[in-house]
Amino acid sequence: MDTRNCMACQNEFQAPARRRRYFCSHECRIGARDREEMRETRACVFCKTEFTALKTVRRNYCSDRCRKGAGRARDRQRDQERALRLGEPARRGPIPAPTPAPARAELPPPPVVRAPARTPVRDVLEPAATRNCPHCDQPITIVALLATPEAARPVIHPARDAPPLRRVP
Repeated sequence: MDTRNCMACQNEFQAPARRRRYFCSHECRIGARDREEMRETRACVFCKTEFTALKTVRRNYCSDRCRKGAGRARDRQRDQERALRLGEPARRGPIPAPTPAPARAELPPPPVVRAPARTPVRDVLEPAATRNCPHCDQPITIVALLATPEAARPVIHPARDAPPLRRVP
C-alpha cells in the first residue's frame, strides 16, 4: 500500500501500489472533473489540433475519427515496411493527411443485381469425380488421372445368394 495525496482535496489516503488511484473518494473524483485545474490542454497526435482533457485520463486524440485515422496510418506504415523488407511492391498508397469531415455523407450507388447463373444438368453416366478445371472450365475426371477409364466406372453386379437390403425404422 502506498500513501498518496488526493488531487482534489489534498488529503492523504492509502492506495494499492499497482493501481492508478488519484482521489481519496468517489465524491472527490466527480468534483474534480469540473474543476479547471484538473484539465490540461493537449495537442492531438494525428491532426495537431488542441483539445482539453482531464490530467488523469490518457487521451492522445481529439476525436474518435482521429484515433481511427491514426490506426489506419499505422497499419499502412506497417504494410509498407513489411513490403520493403520482403522486396514486394507496396499494396497501398501513401499515408493521406487528415481531411475535415464531409458536411453530409453520400449514399453508395445501389448494387448491381445479376441473374443467378444456371447450374448445368449433370449426366447420369458421368463419373462422380468429374469437376471443371479452374483454368479452362473444361470437365476433367479426377479418377481418370489415377486409373483406366474402365476402373473409373466400375460395374457392381448384385450377388445372387445375398439377401436384398432393406431399411429398418
